[in-house]
Amino acid sequence: MAASNALFSIMNVSNPEGLKARLAEIAPWVSLELQDGEWLLIAPSATTTKEVADRLGFSGEESRDTAMIFRVESYFGRNYQTVWEWISTKQGAELAIAASA
Repeated sequence: MAASNALFSIMNVSNPEGLKARLAEIAPWVSLELQDGEWLLIAPSATTTKEVADRLGFSGEESRDTAMIFRVESYFGRNYQTVWEWISTKQGAELAIAASA
């Protein structure tokens, strides 16, 4: 059985519309917008928070937007069933190989 994908939480985003556009371009990684400025992100298991920040444009001298990115190793809470099902399904999904640019 393959290792499960990594779950990340992205929050406190200074430019939600800009991030929404960037998230649409980072396939095969998948995301779920929870509310304005807050997302869940699924990426391959070896992905680091720095790699997520780089890919989303939150690092480097040219970056002006801000966000907090957390790798989530465990979770608990109360939310809509669809959110829990999304996490469970996406963590176990096989992510397609990204096409080279």
